[in-house]
Amino acid sequence: MAAYCQPRQVYEEGTNVRKKIAMTALLLLLITVTSGCGFKDIDKRFFIVSTGIDMTGNSKLPYRITVRLAVPSPKIEPGAAKVQTESIEAKTIAEGVRLLKSQVDKELDFGHCKIFLFGEGFSHENIQDALDWLARRRDVQMIADVAIARPTAEAVLSINPDSERYPGNNMLLTFGRDGTESSYIVNAYIFDLFRRIGEKGLDPYVPIIYTQNNTYVIKHIAIMDKHRIKMILNPEETQLFNQLSRNFSKSSFACVVKGQNYVIAVSSLRTTYRIITAPDKTSATLKMKIHIKGIFETAPKLSIEKDLSALETELESQISASAAALLTKIQKTETDPFGFGLRYRATHYNKDADWQDWQRIYPNLKFEVKTNLTIEGSGLIK
Repeated sequence: MAAYCQPRQVYEEGTNVRKKIAMTALLLLLITVTSGCGFKDIDKRFFIVSTGIDMTGNSKLPYRITVRLAVPSPKIEPGAAKVQTESIEAKTIAEGVRLLKSQVDKELDFGHCKIFLFGEGFSHENIQDALDWLARRRDVQMIADVAIARPTAEAVLSINPDSERYPGNNMLLTFGRDGTESSYIVNAYIFDLFRRIGEKGLDPYVPIIYTQNNTYVIKHIAIMDKHRIKMILNPEETQLFNQLSRNFSKSSFACVVKGQNYVIAVSSLRTTYRIITAPDKTSATLKMKIHIKGIFETAPKLSIEKDLSALETELESQISASAAALLTKIQKTETDPFGFGLRYRATHYNKDADWQDWQRIYPNLKFEVKTNLTIEGSGLIK
C-alpha cells in the first residue's frame, strides 16, 4: 500500500511546484506592464479652494481665469488663513488652467474646490462653455457651488476676510450652511445647474456674491435662461423666491397694516400648486396655496388682543399679492425657474406636443395664490 501511494504523492508535489512557478511568472509579467504611482505627495500639490471665470473683452484671449490657492499654515485662527491668488488670460478655459501651472511650483488640484464664480459680465454673455468644461473635468466635484461674482470673479477672490480661519473657510460656511442659514442665500450646484440648462420646462438661477467691508455679501439671485442672466431679484424678492421654491422656513414675512409694521417669523412653511388647463389647451391657471405658521417678531403693542382673525386675513392678502407679483415678474422674462413647465410635461403624455402646448400657454398663464396663515403667538411677550 505504501509503495502505491508514493508515486501519487510525488506527482502531487510536482504539480504544486509547477503551479507556484506559473504564478511567479505571471506576477513578474504583470509587474513589467504596471505603471508606477502617479499621485504626488500632498506637499507637492496646490489645493484650489475657489475658481473664478471672467470675460476680458479681448477676442483673442476672451477668458480670464483666477484661482485661489491654499497655502499650508500651522495656525488656525481668525485672520490666519494664507492664500495665493493667480490669474491668467487665455483663449479657452482649459488652456488657461494649463498655463496657470507655469506660474506655480506645485501641481494644481481641483479636488477641494467647492466654489466656482462666474463674473457678472461673463454671465450676461454665455455660461455654457464654462459648464461644459466643469462637467468634463474628472477632478471637479458636481456638488460644488456656483455663484455670480459682482463686478468680477477676480475682485471677489482677491480679498482676505478678517474672520477666515483657513483658506476658503468663509465661502464654505456660507454656501454649505454649516455656518449661517440665511433666507437670502440660495444655493446653485453644478449638477443642478447642468440639469436645468438641459431640461425643458426648468431654467437655472444662481446667487450673486459681492464684497463689502472686506467680507462677502449674498442677498440677490439672478434668474437665467439656458445661456445668460435675464433678471436680478432684489433681497425681498430673493427671500420670497427661496420660500416659494424650496419651502425655506427659517425666514420671515414683513407686512404693513394701517401704517403699522408686522414681521412674522416663520416656523413652518409649505407650498403646493396645481395647473388647471382649459379643454382646448390655449390657456391655463396655476393655483398655488401657501401654508404658513409663525409668531410675531415685530408687532404693535396689544395687537394680539384685538381681532386676530381680521389681522391674519389682511396679512394673508398681502403675502398672496407679493407671491403673485413675483411669479408674474418672472413670467415676463420667459424663464421658468420654478419648473412649472416640467410639472406640466410630467402630468401629460404627448411628449413633444405637450412641450409645444406649454410654450403657448406659459406667456399667458394666470396665477391665483391663496395663503393660509396661522399666528401661533407673539413671541415671549405676555
